[in-house]
Amino acid sequence: MAFDLTTWKENVRERLTGWRQRMQQAGTTSVYNFLCAATLWPVVQAAQGGDWGATGALGAVLAGVGSNLVANRLQGWKDEADGARQLASQLADEPQLREELDAILQTVETFAHARAALPEADHQWFVDTLHAELKQLGSAAKFNIHVSGSGAVATHGGVAAGAGGVAIKGDAHGPITIGTPGKKE
Repeated sequence: MAFDLTTWKENVRERLTGWRQRMQQAGTTSVYNFLCAATLWPVVQAAQGGDWGATGALGAVLAGVGSNLVANRLQGWKDEADGARQLASQLADEPQLREELDAILQTVETFAHARAALPEADHQWFVDTLHAELKQLGSAAKFNIHVSGSGAVATHGGVAAGAGGVAIKGDAHGPITIGTPGKKE
């Protein structure tokens, strides 16, 4: 089967099983860097195996960003841990590289898959750690948090409300609708 965006997403989802243990074994401390490398590793493997659809899938994702710095970096990777280490040394000096990685992570839905692959007890660690790293990188505003079912989310030191509740901290401007979407109150 040719490598395309659908197979890439599936490869990443499968690959993220046990990702935190692999990250720790590799001595990598950045969740963001490791997940970037884990997301790109199936592209590297497919390209090394002669499936050039991988580079096409990568190019299609990056077309909206307007650059392709990532593709040149992948050629020298030995494995995902090596990729994470290389990215760590390159991200600080190349903001456009981070833009590309953010676009890839969003398209492949890496963070959702990574969180789902963790035991429930690690979910808060993941959210807290990732949020701190994204904030430090300047990428925090690009990623959304979705909660299905009951629960609460607070970001940027904000206020959270439980299922069926509403919480607003600070000033609220513009139209505010409170209720169930699609349901007439």
